[in-house]
Amino acid sequence: VTKLKVTKLLKGNEYIFRVMAVNKYGVGEPLESEPVLAVDPYGPPDPPKNPEVTTITKDSMVVCWGHPDSDGGSEIINYIVERRDKAGQRWVKCNKKTLTDLRYKVSGLTEGHEYEFRIMAENAAGISAPSATSPFYKACDTVFKPGPPGNPRVLDTSRSSISIAWNKPIYDGGSEITGYMVEIALPEEDEWQVVTPPAGLKATSYTITNLIENQEYKIRIYAMNSEGLGEPALVPGTPKAEERMLPPEIELDADLRKVVTIRACCTLRLFVPIKGRPAPEVKWAREHGESLDKASIESTSSYTLLIVGNVNRFDSGKYILTVENSSGSKSAFVNVRVLDTPGPPQNLKIKEVTKTSVTLTWEPPLLDGGSKIKNYIVEKRESTRKAYSTVATNCHKTSWKVDQLQEGCSYYFRVLAENEYGIGLPAETAESVKASERPLPPGKITLMDVTRNSVSLSWEKPEHDGGSRILGYIVEMQSKGSDKWATCATVKVTEATITGLIQGEEYSFRVSAQNEKGISDP
Repeated sequence: VTKLKVTKLLKGNEYIFRVMAVNKYGVGEPLESEPVLAVDPYGPPDPPKNPEVTTITKDSMVVCWGHPDSDGGSEIINYIVERRDKAGQRWVKCNKKTLTDLRYKVSGLTEGHEYEFRIMAENAAGISAPSATSPFYKACDTVFKPGPPGNPRVLDTSRSSISIAWNKPIYDGGSEITGYMVEIALPEEDEWQVVTPPAGLKATSYTITNLIENQEYKIRIYAMNSEGLGEPALVPGTPKAEERMLPPEIELDADLRKVVTIRACCTLRLFVPIKGRPAPEVKWAREHGESLDKASIESTSSYTLLIVGNVNRFDSGKYILTVENSSGSKSAFVNVRVLDTPGPPQNLKIKEVTKTSVTLTWEPPLLDGGSKIKNYIVEKRESTRKAYSTVATNCHKTSWKVDQLQEGCSYYFRVLAENEYGIGLPAETAESVKASERPLPPGKITLMDVTRNSVSLSWEKPEHDGGSRILGYIVEMQSKGSDKWATCATVKVTEATITGLIQGEEYSFRVSAQNEKGISDP
């Protein structure tokens, strides 16, 4: 080869090299080089340019700088960012990792302190001299005035007022919104008048009062923060101070649109927002005209409240709300279910009576107490007693035969329905029922006397009066050749004389006994 790399030289020393050729006859004359200094072929870069801060918060800053004028002949491989607190003397390195970008976010600063920055560039030859230092920057959140409030709008008007509303600004300027200011002016003028308190409003709505009837106004709204008032938002158009005529509205919330369920003995509260101009007249009613004497009703121009304390099963049903003004009327209803014991069974009747049993029938209660009827309880009492005794506790039908009654005794009966909340109100028989039946037919009939126009008869009492006193006897006769029986006497004793007969005519007679349950067979 005709070249060679010489290593292990001492940096900064000066060297002379010579080269000699060799063949089989020996070594030739040497060729000497000029003196050569052992140094790197490139140098450290120039300092970075113009460090400055672009973004500031209370604990961080973003530092930017320019590329060095010269990289020293070798690529920049790292930048070193240093900071110095104005209150101190020491420069502190900010970045621990290699940095090749021309910007760096310095974190972990102390709020309220001032900092300056300098930058150094590094290449293969070494680190540059520090850049010029930046100005001092204070670590704090940057605050600007807020943007305009959003969606300014008119909510309502009257003869002397205009109600407006708006939304918070999209941009708060980096500081909390401390309030709002509202100004008004006449349409043809540019002289604005502040109508809100000096400290501003906290709410996002306001009613401007003391206006001139039928006068139009320009309205604008400002948001304010610690930096002051932001840009205004103008209410569209020129709203007029005039009375609005609005048909009434009822705003039932989702819970009131469903069935309102409440336990017995609790307090029912039906709160319903309403609207309308002029303020509507409010009326509450029950579906079937039931009394609302228990209810307390409070109504304003914006809501109505119906309160029923200590509710029971009879407070179940539809509550109908009607609101009306000169612009129209509107109705809505709320279904209320009171969880209570059932109401009384309906249409309790005596179906059949014998001397030892009574059969009762009834219909389910109109009010089930908000729970399915589980069973019925049947009770009886003798007319001479005051206390009822239980006949059946687990009746699942709407009828029951009460057995083992004492013949001839009078009884009252009542039926109660039961659900999961307990036993309800009773349905009672209005009058007592005697355990009896129709009597047996009278005994043997005897012909006691016969004349040309009369017959005297006697008979024996029935063997059994059916459990009820015999009230009388019915005597019937039938002419020979006729198939019709005609009543000829009604008596209370066991004999009768039948007159008005036709001489020579043949007659047949029969007698039936009667008690309070009916007429026996003849």
